[in-house]
Amino acid sequence: MLQQSATAAEYPPVPWGKIHSTTNGTGLVTLEVQRWPENGKLSLPTPFAHVTAASYLKSSSPGVLRAGGAGLNTKVPLQWEFNADATALTLELPAKDSASLPAIIELETAERTAQFAGGRITFSALDATVHGTRAKLETHPGNHRIGFWTSAKDVAGWDFKPTRWGRYDLEVTFSADGGAGTELQLELAGQTFRVARPSTGSWYRYQTLKVATFYLPKSEPFTLKAGCRELKGVAVMNLKAVTLRPAPEGPRSAQDAAGLVTLPSSSGMTHSVMMRYEPASNKNCMGYWVNPADWAEWEFELLKPGTFEVEVWQGCGKGQGGSDVAVQIGGREFSFTVEDTGHFQNFIPRRLGRVTLDRAGLHSLAVKPQRKKAGAIMDIRQVRLLPIQP
Repeated sequence: MLQQSATAAEYPPVPWGKIHSTTNGTGLVTLEVQRWPENGKLSLPTPFAHVTAASYLKSSSPGVLRAGGAGLNTKVPLQWEFNADATALTLELPAKDSASLPAIIELETAERTAQFAGGRITFSALDATVHGTRAKLETHPGNHRIGFWTSAKDVAGWDFKPTRWGRYDLEVTFSADGGAGTELQLELAGQTFRVARPSTGSWYRYQTLKVATFYLPKSEPFTLKAGCRELKGVAVMNLKAVTLRPAPEGPRSAQDAAGLVTLPSSSGMTHSVMMRYEPASNKNCMGYWVNPADWAEWEFELLKPGTFEVEVWQGCGKGQGGSDVAVQIGGREFSFTVEDTGHFQNFIPRRLGRVTLDRAGLHSLAVKPQRKKAGAIMDIRQVRLLPIQP
């Protein structure tokens, strides 16, 4: 089930800043914090959208802090807490950052199980099938969870068909008062993963925990099961959601000794519901690029700052050229029109212009379609940053 664009939720004014609810099918709510709360707790109006993850976006590069898009954002996970009947909701913020306000907080929301634009798949407690004798759905507006999970034999499950294969991070969103070390077990697509969960300090305080990074080899229907391998304490958890989040297909690239930066398709991140990395030896590219909302991103380590020529290796089938694409890097945007190369795996280099990266460290490059002309946009084999010698 692909989550389609929906009308943004309307929230009342808040004393600390602004709430921006998106309508682009990403399921994101962005908080713009203009006044940092003295007690470190940010009150949200209720009822609020069903939150499945919360992050404080801390930029590692001036001027590139952007919610829900390309940019070097360090995501600091946050906990959030309800009162007993979900009529009060607070986010627990880190110590006030030295960076100037406003600060940006990104909330992922999902009322029901959905695959969102960008590729994130969230399995909501609201539509899980519970097998067992104790665990059951508890629900308040904005706070759905599987609770009363006192038997380690009980299991929550979902059936789902994803639209793309690829690498994902597997995460679980839960609350638990005590029972630290309880071993959770998640099964999907023939793979089993286990993780020891901590205590969140309250049955009403939630956090998101990474379980594993794994490769989903086929875009075929699967069953996801969440259960318990070993119970410590009185209950397994209150389960709010399980999330599959697109992960980089390979290791992060780094500048070589000659100053060249090569970004192969095998190391990129696909923010997508259809586009994916195709590992076959005759392809080795980002392909299936039929959805113009899908985009690709690379993070890379720059050892020596300088000026670089931006070069994209693109292929495009006969009669499929003409789509418009933008490359974003270093605060600049380079646009080009995809050329018909006669075959999607017939790659040609396209030099787009020069960018100056004036600091060493982590950088980001994004490739985003702007307009789709025909059936598919293109395939990408690699992107290179060619150093311009002074």
